[in-house]
Amino acid sequence: MGKQEDLTRLHDHAESLDKSIAGLDHDIERATHELAAGGDPGQLISYLEERHSTQLGYMYDLGKTEARIEDLEELLREEQEQPQERVLADSLEEALPVTREDHLDWFKQSLADNPPQLDEQELAEPEMVREMEREPAHEDHLDWFSDRR
Repeated sequence: MGKQEDLTRLHDHAESLDKSIAGLDHDIERATHELAAGGDPGQLISYLEERHSTQLGYMYDLGKTEARIEDLEELLREEQEQPQERVLADSLEEALPVTREDHLDWFKQSLADNPPQLDEQELAEPEMVREMEREPAHEDHLDWFSDRR
């Protein structure tokens, strides 16, 4: 089944739900007039509750159906616009000259002006390794801890 047929089916379903809700509105209004006229309150209240509950279910279904209708209409609209957008994009690509841009020009210029100082890093690393591998000195021990009891 095509998307257009699905859309038509959803519109028909939404219309039937709308008519059912209107019919329930009429039933509820008629029951309230009967209650005001002196009808059996217990029976009319349970009837009104049942009608109202059914109406809420129909309204929920109608909301879900309308959301699906909106999604499907948007999808159909996008499918219809897609060929036009492709033609416009192709014509724009053809109209613009092809230039090879280098987006890192500013970075290359900055590197040329200020080359990195690799010597500093190369010197700092062995110093860190020596510091980590050195033998612990006497002052590194926790001599002061033994005095505490």
